[in-house]
Amino acid sequence: MTCPAHRPRLRRLWRLPTVRVVGAAGPASVLLAVVLFPWPWASAAVLVAGAAGIAGYLHRNWGRVAVERRLLRALRDSAPRCPGDIEVPTLTAPVQVECGGDGVTRITARTYHDAIRALGYAMGRDRGFQLDLVRRTGGGRLSEVWGRTALPVDTVYRRLGLDTAARVAAEQLAEPERELLTAFADGVNAAYAHDTPFECSFLSYQPQPWRVEDSVLTSLVLSHSLSWNEDAKRAEAVVRRALPAPVAEFLLPGGSAAGPPPGLARHRAEQVTDDLLALDSAIPGSNCWIAPGDDGPLLANDLHLALGVPNVLYEVDLAWPGTRLRGLASPGLPVVLSGTNGRIAWGVTNLTADVLDLVPVEEQDLRTRTEEIRIRGRGPVTVDVTTVGTMPVAPDALSGEKVAVRWAGHDPRAADLRFQRLAHACDVDEAVAVLDDAHGVALNVLVTDRNRLTHVATGLLPRRPAGSPRGEPADGHLTGKERPRIVEPADGVLVSANDGALPEDEFRIGLDLDPGHRARRIRAVLGAAERHDAAGMRALQHDVTAALYLPYRDLAVSALQRGDPVRALLAEWDGTAATGSRAFGVLVRLRDILARRVLAPYVVVCREHEASFRFPFRDYDRPVLAILGARDPALLPAGTSDVDGFVADCVRAALPARPQKWGRLNRVGFRHPLTALAPWADGLLGIRPRAQAGTLHTVRTAVPGFGAAGRVVVTVDDVVTAELPAGQSGHPLSRHYADRHAGWASPVPLRTRARRTGCHHALRPLESR
Repeated sequence: MTCPAHRPRLRRLWRLPTVRVVGAAGPASVLLAVVLFPWPWASAAVLVAGAAGIAGYLHRNWGRVAVERRLLRALRDSAPRCPGDIEVPTLTAPVQVECGGDGVTRITARTYHDAIRALGYAMGRDRGFQLDLVRRTGGGRLSEVWGRTALPVDTVYRRLGLDTAARVAAEQLAEPERELLTAFADGVNAAYAHDTPFECSFLSYQPQPWRVEDSVLTSLVLSHSLSWNEDAKRAEAVVRRALPAPVAEFLLPGGSAAGPPPGLARHRAEQVTDDLLALDSAIPGSNCWIAPGDDGPLLANDLHLALGVPNVLYEVDLAWPGTRLRGLASPGLPVVLSGTNGRIAWGVTNLTADVLDLVPVEEQDLRTRTEEIRIRGRGPVTVDVTTVGTMPVAPDALSGEKVAVRWAGHDPRAADLRFQRLAHACDVDEAVAVLDDAHGVALNVLVTDRNRLTHVATGLLPRRPAGSPRGEPADGHLTGKERPRIVEPADGVLVSANDGALPEDEFRIGLDLDPGHRARRIRAVLGAAERHDAAGMRALQHDVTAALYLPYRDLAVSALQRGDPVRALLAEWDGTAATGSRAFGVLVRLRDILARRVLAPYVVVCREHEASFRFPFRDYDRPVLAILGARDPALLPAGTSDVDGFVADCVRAALPARPQKWGRLNRVGFRHPLTALAPWADGLLGIRPRAQAGTLHTVRTAVPGFGAAGRVVVTVDDVVTAELPAGQSGHPLSRHYADRHAGWASPVPLRTRARRTGCHHALRPLESR
């Protein structure tokens, strides 16, 4: 008999269109026929009409109905059930496994590697398709199972060459990491042998065995999502080529806050286009901070990534003699990114590092090979991959010049995965030694033990002296001890929110860093509190103060006439991105309009050097507000005679007929990858959009498609709170598919009923036959 933890939630099937129509029409017809039973002819007519209606519906939608049946069959065959005792090759002793009431698999093993084998099994069982999807994406092999719609993605990743880079990096792994990934692969393959993910059954294929290089490839895909900044590098090069140095420095990230450079108005164009600026792109980031608590330091971490189902993070709970490792990991990697081992606690944010260079190349140095991409249901397609050594050549020239992309991720050291050794560190000193020795993904890492704390940059970081010209290629890479760090701050507080928290006096490491609004808010709240506890840390993770928009509010209020209802609406704004705010949506739109109208005339000249140029940088509020603050109409678009009048016109352009609450505008939902092929299944596979407080520039980051993919508050001893936007399981009929969404979405903690413990089972060594 299936236990409550694994009992399928069949009522979710009601969200499929055919199940809903047939399930409603059939019983309704029978019920009406029963009511009309005294009149047999009427009762019979109702039944015939109902049957005919259902038959007609099935006939009209026969194609979709056939696919729905296929999906139902795949869901049925892989429905959640008590796993029982499972044999896992290479286990050295039985491993005890508890499926908790929150969906987390709690693993108790006699050795570290047995715990990792069990983790591989749990991840393969809960997220088997997600693991396969990531490696197929990184290897440019998604079209084999997805069809021609995946061809553009495959083409991009084939040209990146991540698959080749992963094979080379896997061959150079140190023995501890090779043993770790081998143990993990054994567990994943045991899960694949035991059950096929429903997505794979639906798409009619069996996932290939997981290999060591697949985990390495997964780490490179993660690194690519965090650090591939080719667009910013191209844009910076074009701006510096098209504009005088003082103007370029003013417009580009990190420019002076002193005001516009002299003669700026001479570089303002008369005609502009609407697509010159790419504003507020969702760049992977995070918030992380450490603050002293009554019983020791508290660490809070929320990781900002693309949102979807299943989650892009997975909660881990492993125990072996002397250690209990808890936290959040990326599926496919047996590495806790944020968590605790009972001796130290750590968290990460994206370093936003400058790890990419565009290198001019000569035609005679180019090497081109042809690769074949197999496409499901169609003939193969060939793609030309051009390289210079290990560097891919960009398909598009830069201002008419061919360039290769030198990216740190193509270096075998970029996937050394030595970060995983934090799981065994006993104190801050050992953790720093691990991070100094590691390369891998460029990250901010905040670490604390019971007495000390530190903030360290880790990863394969190019050597860029602080005084060197921007755009100049790097000379080698920083050694571990050369990477910047903050050690034991006097106030006992560390904060990282993708801003420039680390010193860059000797070496420059960042590119287009976050302007720092989240970091300043976190510091202000921590500095104002007399004491810190886990509840306060969680509350800060959900803080929606939007200080970035205060200058725009002040500009608008100053420009509008007294008695104007819009002026009153904006003047009364409470300074937050709350769901009930009507003013905030107007301010978001006003900021966008002002940026486009103020900056576009200065960067339109870049289109003469690069036809596809767009200004992609995050630090655009500084030049916009500096130009408006100069109160010089000559700096504004042609025809402007009065700054206040210009701002008032922008307010009117930002104002809808009826200002809507922010919650109506900021509705966040979650989609499963399969809905790209079967959009009618979104009701079953996805989570419907709901009003969310926050925006990109508040501590609580939540916008459509992007936000906190996981939040944790931890002590050195344990995880105090952990929030996921959906659930642990990747199966739609599991009770743990979306059971944690409500807690993630609520700014205030929800009162939850105590859940009964799930079932227990064991993973056992393969018995000799």
